[in-house]
Amino acid sequence: MEDKNIKDDEILDDQNDNQEDVQNQDEEKEIKPKKPKKKVYISDDENAEEIKKRIESLKNKNNNISFRVKPPIFFFLILILMSTLFYFYGNKTALFQEKREISYTQFVTKVKQGDITEIRESQEKLTGIKKVAGKVEVFETNKLTDRLGQDTYLMEISKEKNVNIVVLGTPVSSIITRAIFSFAPLFMLLFFFYFINKKMMGSSGGVIGNPFNIGKGKGKISERPNVKFSDVAGLTEEKEELKEIVEFLKNPARFEKAGARVPKGVLLLGEPGTGKTLLAKAVAGESEAAFFPISGSEFIELYVGVGASRVRELFKDAKKEAPAIIFIDEIDAVGRRRGQNKNGGGGNEEREQTLNQLLVEMDGFDTDQRIIVMAATNRSDVLDPALLRGGRFDRRIEVSRPDVKGRIEILKVHSRNKKLASDVKLEDIAKITPGFVGADLENLLNEAAILAARKNSDEITMEDLDEAVDKVGMGLGQKSKIISKRDKDMLAYHEGGHALAATLIPGANKVHKVTIIPRGDAGGYMMPLPEETLGKTRKQILAEINVLFAGRAGEELMMDDIATGAYSDIKRATELAKLLISSVGMSELGPINYEHSDNGFMLSSDLSNETAREIDLEVRKLLKFKYEETLNLLRDNKETLEKIATLLKEKETVTGSEIRALVSGSSVNEVLELDDEQLEKYY
Repeated sequence: MEDKNIKDDEILDDQNDNQEDVQNQDEEKEIKPKKPKKKVYISDDENAEEIKKRIESLKNKNNNISFRVKPPIFFFLILILMSTLFYFYGNKTALFQEKREISYTQFVTKVKQGDITEIRESQEKLTGIKKVAGKVEVFETNKLTDRLGQDTYLMEISKEKNVNIVVLGTPVSSIITRAIFSFAPLFMLLFFFYFINKKMMGSSGGVIGNPFNIGKGKGKISERPNVKFSDVAGLTEEKEELKEIVEFLKNPARFEKAGARVPKGVLLLGEPGTGKTLLAKAVAGESEAAFFPISGSEFIELYVGVGASRVRELFKDAKKEAPAIIFIDEIDAVGRRRGQNKNGGGGNEEREQTLNQLLVEMDGFDTDQRIIVMAATNRSDVLDPALLRGGRFDRRIEVSRPDVKGRIEILKVHSRNKKLASDVKLEDIAKITPGFVGADLENLLNEAAILAARKNSDEITMEDLDEAVDKVGMGLGQKSKIISKRDKDMLAYHEGGHALAATLIPGANKVHKVTIIPRGDAGGYMMPLPEETLGKTRKQILAEINVLFAGRAGEELMMDDIATGAYSDIKRATELAKLLISSVGMSELGPINYEHSDNGFMLSSDLSNETAREIDLEVRKLLKFKYEETLNLLRDNKETLEKIATLLKEKETVTGSEIRALVSGSSVNEVLELDDEQLEKYY
């Protein structure tokens, strides 16, 4: 009895194992670790009915288990199976009989010889069957007919030999098989679209009627930036303006008591890289508000109405997480002035609908919702006036390029995690990087760190920073490039002419350094050290034209020839001359602005032919005079120009202090012997 009980329990355990194996095959069941077998001993006193109940319960569970296959895959498998069965059913002879492919001539010969007793004729094939002593041989060949679709020759031979001819119709199985294989690509295409449809509806919450998610926003996820105002350097006034926004998000009651209305929108204007996005993140970080960043181009899609839908969803999400900041980068992509596209077009209509929805949303929330819309652009001139009116982007902050003080602060911020050598003076780097924005300065320090790492150094030296300035400003140096003696002389006189003119002409920028090492597209260059000014005077612009022409003048004077290297110099000089004459009114034509006005049409001008001719003559007259003036200046200082060129060919890179030492009367050898302290007095 005990052995029987043990056997029953083993059966129960085996069924449990089978139960677990079935459950593992079910995709939607959770996979559980298999439990070890365990024997349970039952005494003789136990009721046998209890054992039966346990066995029945296991059977019921097994019956309830079903193998679920996804419908699309299931139907696809059934389609393949049916096609295979119909194919083999229609060609059962190939399965059960040996078949030989022969030529038509051989087939006719076998009929003549009596080797074929029955011919089965289908649409494309002739099948000959020979039955001898219970064995069956099958021969098959392609059917040949005349233009009437008949084979009279074979028919006559078959009649003479008493061969039985059976004409076969098209089997139903063959028709079904062909139909299935004909429609198989269509079924596969429908299955593909069905699969995409299910995926899209799943990602859009299962909304029926919108399978491709058209009009659905991209679901911007809010961020919590850890950027603070202390991480933003060189923008003192801009940060002061934005501190009010932070206070409003933190303590709105303070403004409500005073009856003040905090701006709903803040527009940050400035060139690329000046720190507009960083300022927006700093406002969110200081106020601990949710941050929703998005680019203006993300609103525009192929289908009209998608952008407006995304605007609504963006503001809906922001209201849920208030206090919040919505930051739209490059808002000019969606906020351009309406009605400018004369040719119309769907893309223009979509952009205008998106802009209209943005205007409605900015009017639709109250100040007590604590939502601030911030946007950034470097094209404020193309924005729609409705965006800039009061109640929308009614506060505009100009984020300008940092001055020398701001550049020093930015360099200090970005050098926190970098080890600088004792000879590094960030003030000197800030002086030689006018026009650099925060992104440029960060890139400069990163390039300097890379240069230091190449030398297996843990510290960034002043030499690394100088090289990084040249690399960021002009491109990669090509020290290994082979230059012929003639080209080297031409470069030396060209760059020496720039340096000499910049040193002698009043109003010109000081020379920082000159080099004839090719860098980027330039064969060499002269780096000036401009002063920080609010604007340029007429004297400064004319002096700059002289310095630009000095390169070509140096070539003509010393080499009795000219090269194409002065292309960019001449282009820039022409632009400055046109600025003086047609824009700022600093010529004999008087204080009149002749700039082209943008009236929305191409190839149009407000100038008469006579006025345009006068401007061209005035530009030509000014440029010709300045070139002759520069040529005479270099001719009067020809010996100094020769010394500068000699020093350049000797060292390839010459500092501004060395140039000024040569101009003051020192010889090349004397300058070569000067140390840093002695050169300091020429700085």
